[in-house]
Amino acid sequence: MSTAWERQRERSTPRTIRLVIWLALNLGRGFTRLLLLPIAAYFVVTGGEPGRASRRFLRHALGREPGLADRIRHWHTYAAVLLDRVFLLCDRSDGFAVEVEHDAGALEATRQGRGALVLVSHFGSFEVMRVSGRGQHLPIRIVVNRQQSAMLTRLLEALNPELAAGVIDASQRGPQLVLALKQALDQGDLLGMMGDRAYVGDRTVAIRFMNRPAPLPEGPWILASVLKVPVILAFGTYLGGNRYRMHFELLAQRVVLPRANRSAAIQGYAQAYADRLEAQVRRAPYNWFNFFDFWTDEPAAH
Repeated sequence: MSTAWERQRERSTPRTIRLVIWLALNLGRGFTRLLLLPIAAYFVVTGGEPGRASRRFLRHALGREPGLADRIRHWHTYAAVLLDRVFLLCDRSDGFAVEVEHDAGALEATRQGRGALVLVSHFGSFEVMRVSGRGQHLPIRIVVNRQQSAMLTRLLEALNPELAAGVIDASQRGPQLVLALKQALDQGDLLGMMGDRAYVGDRTVAIRFMNRPAPLPEGPWILASVLKVPVILAFGTYLGGNRYRMHFELLAQRVVLPRANRSAAIQGYAQAYADRLEAQVRRAPYNWFNFFDFWTDEPAAH
């Protein structure tokens, strides 16, 4: 049985992706941004299930019924981040102003040179985390199921073949995946992995998000316990214009899953992640890009 977001028809075809890339790289970011408002209006009018999910989320996040301006702003933020993804993946980051926040634990973990698991989410821009305050790039390897993330794979291959070649395919069998991850960590790489969506067949753990039950994948916590590396959370918030805020924080120096209460331990780590994600979402709700029914306590979005 597929998950709610996997049942949605992918709107971006290869031809559309190529067109967006051509417009962005040939006409420039400034001109292409003029198209964002009509694109956002189009998604509001023809949003279907994603549009209803957007409205439902905003209702929870804002504590009121979202108006037309709220809904357009949500889709406009999403379109702006997608456009900027083209430039960031092409390593054209000079035109962006990135404010970097980090706690002492996250900074120390990245400086140790032994690698770490970096959990990102469908919130804001995860691509901007490759850009530090000085315009340098973090040694990040993306961990993703290539078949179930076809659009991201196509973007990487079109815009940054070197980064695409370094992607670690999460569909590999357990020992093969762990070996590939271990080799990357031994080289001091950071492993970037989504923590807020479960694919079909994934084991999930129930957490509370915005006071409602939701499922999160168990996989990241199991991998972290096997790899024995720190877990860092990364949130790249779009602030408007060319501005982003990149926030790093250490969630755990080590993930320990005792055999006697393994499920409870996983639930504890997943809930801690969900709490930090919620704090960021409430700080910048229009950066939330899970356009499906994220929660499990209500019927389809309306």
